[in-house]
Amino acid sequence: MLFDLRPKERLSDLYGRREDFDELSRYVESGLWVVVLGRRMTGKTSLVKTFVREKKGVYVNLMDVKGMEGLVERLASSAGLQLRELRLGLQFAELKWTKAAGNIFATLQDKVVVFDEVQEIVSPQFLKLLKNLWDTYPRLRLIFTGSYVGVLKKLAEPSSTTPLFGRQPAKIILKPFTREMSIDFLQKGFRQFKLIPKQSELEEAVEKLNGYVGWLTYYGNFRCVRKEPHDEALENSLREGVKIMREELNRFLENKKRETYLKVLKTAVFGARWNEIAEKVQVNRKVLSEAVKKLVDVGFLSKDAEVYVVPDPVLREAVKRMRG
Repeated sequence: MLFDLRPKERLSDLYGRREDFDELSRYVESGLWVVVLGRRMTGKTSLVKTFVREKKGVYVNLMDVKGMEGLVERLASSAGLQLRELRLGLQFAELKWTKAAGNIFATLQDKVVVFDEVQEIVSPQFLKLLKNLWDTYPRLRLIFTGSYVGVLKKLAEPSSTTPLFGRQPAKIILKPFTREMSIDFLQKGFRQFKLIPKQSELEEAVEKLNGYVGWLTYYGNFRCVRKEPHDEALENSLREGVKIMREELNRFLENKKRETYLKVLKTAVFGARWNEIAEKVQVNRKVLSEAVKKLVDVGFLSKDAEVYVVPDPVLREAVKRMRG
């Protein structure tokens, strides 16, 4: 069902991503590791969960996981293993989390393993682990997803100073749907409920939610599953999306200059050049450059020519409603 709010796991429900699925299959079958990149709510999790189900692999959700200990615990749980077993395998030595991860992968060396939302775990220690896995288990296939494109650069585009140099994964970048695909997605979803919406309503939903399949799915769910009228469904979709994006933005802003970052975002909600941002925010150039770079790296800002803008329509709404 297209309007199910949970990530899709069947190929028949994976709207608009068949070419990406086939490309992912081709890369994996050729022995490559793959990084799937894209903004939030573009369907990355649905793509990789469908792939894992088709290939009988292992899916590991790394959302909010930080550090090797968290990685090992989440990986062990997803693989159906107990940490107690791993400790025994280390012959009573003090548990070393990198070695524990290696022990788990020894049981998965013929599998496809997906690390979803890997951006917060990327570290020198993690990259060294990946190098060892690449060198040790040639049949292991790893797939990584992430929304923070800039943060994942050391993984997706390893330089000569990083452990993965010479082992660059293939990249698949998911983009929001076009206007035509967005309307077609909604029409097909409505037909599954034997409903025919007004064209003007679909066009307004697409205008407000853009081509982000996650937000479009919320709208379709409110309309068809909860039987809400158009205006109410659209408002509730925006409200739910704003809540999700506000939580994510608040997590990102922890231990950062919150007021500065929010001023940058609010200035660039509908687009602003560097000098316009600098005039509005009024902090020293070094602080401003760091803030803008980090916001671009995590996808909260994008740059088109010389204009910075908040690309996600729901994030724009969240930014407008947030206080410093």
